[in-house]
Amino acid sequence: MKRSYKLFLKTGLLLASLMLPIGIAVHYDYDTLAYALLALLGILNFWGVYRVLQSNDKLKDELRKNLYIDLNTRLPNRLKLLQEKKKLDPSIDSTLMIINIDSFQNTNNFYGHRFGDQFLKVIGEWLQGNLPPVESSLYKFEADIYAILIKVPFSEFNLQKYLKKLSTKITKDRIMCEEVEVDTTLSIGAYQGKKNLLKLASIACKEAKNKRLAYMIYDKSSHKEAEYHHNMMMNHTLKEALAKDRVVPFFQPILNVRTYEIEKYETLMRIQKENEGYYVPSEFLDVAKHSKIYSKLSMSLIQKAFETFQISSSSFSINLSYLDMTNLVTTTFIMEKLEEFNVGPWVIFEILESDSIDNYEAVLHFISQVKSYGAKIAIDDFGAGYSNFERLSELHADFIKIDGSLIKNIHRNDEMKIIAKTVVNFAKELGIKTIAEYVHSKEVLECVKEIGVNYAQGFYIGKPDAAFKSSSSFFDEQTNTGKVHIL
Repeated sequence: MKRSYKLFLKTGLLLASLMLPIGIAVHYDYDTLAYALLALLGILNFWGVYRVLQSNDKLKDELRKNLYIDLNTRLPNRLKLLQEKKKLDPSIDSTLMIINIDSFQNTNNFYGHRFGDQFLKVIGEWLQGNLPPVESSLYKFEADIYAILIKVPFSEFNLQKYLKKLSTKITKDRIMCEEVEVDTTLSIGAYQGKKNLLKLASIACKEAKNKRLAYMIYDKSSHKEAEYHHNMMMNHTLKEALAKDRVVPFFQPILNVRTYEIEKYETLMRIQKENEGYYVPSEFLDVAKHSKIYSKLSMSLIQKAFETFQISSSSFSINLSYLDMTNLVTTTFIMEKLEEFNVGPWVIFEILESDSIDNYEAVLHFISQVKSYGAKIAIDDFGAGYSNFERLSELHADFIKIDGSLIKNIHRNDEMKIIAKTVVNFAKELGIKTIAEYVHSKEVLECVKEIGVNYAQGFYIGKPDAAFKSSSSFFDEQTNTGKVHIL
């Protein structure tokens, strides 16, 4: 573009310099000189236009070439791969590998973006020098992603052999960038087939990265493509649910086993379907947590729970994940709503015991904040995994919810009964009340009462329901469902 501008400028100045003598010649009636100068002007004008057009053609060629090249590494890019994919022989299986540099973001942040760009060049050169022993092409995609395309037949045995060699060699070779040795590992996904090469190789690469494997070959029988399609559709459904206010709170009663009074309710999230029915958390929670939708869903549920129980004397609980308690937007929202609705003394925040907590300081800070409003803390699913008794006192828990895996067969499994009773006794020593989950029958209720559990929750007590009924008696609850149990 700069070259064309200079050419225009030069041509303009030349034309201006020629126009001056032509004007003088016409003024003094030097017709022959004027015609000669005009002829010369025409020739120069033609030459100038020709040069401009020629320059534009070169510029277009350069732009067209750059469209298919990664400007940093000078390797062909994703667009070039898509172009060449169209020329593949449809009668044979091609092989595509997607390669992602592990921890590149850390390297980029630590050494700076200029170093990061240079490091990408180094990796590109290393990959170019370690291509498969058949006709193949290397491509550079966006960020830290590369691709290798093999257009000729390449057996799965040879692919496995190559991927193993490549992932091992990168860890053994000294990868030097600007006199700095960078420990490098790769996550590689590969697919062999006639169509959907890019999509399925990318799925395999994500799986390898998520499972911390060096490489993975897409398994056609794994149904991963259907799973990814489901996740995409569910992600869209969740966005629609937020936009159209389809996040619905369900309420499940919690019984005081000593008084048989319904004292509390657990607030559970449901997503209303387009036609009828609801999605349950097991269908959407994982998808939500891997997107930016999760915190918005949490805040919607909290808002509706606070609105519901603002005019009720019952206590209510809300499940919070580690993500919720360490998300500044979510925690700020909770504090604002505690202030606005003044429901602090009635709300219980349930923390998943099975959640991996990396930042205890942030969690303890959140707990301290909500407790200043009178809120209480429950440890959910206690006993589902490794139960850290030491953490109970640190988290200032008011309740332990004993996981359903320990409760559902407690009436006919003495070992489960002993374990549950140990948890109950330990909690009593710390002044913590216990709630038994998955109480599905009269026999289970009698058993948890016998071992000293304070509260019971489950289908026998009452199923989750969108219609909140402020029932204070277990007998009322049973009558509402058409059943009365005399205990």
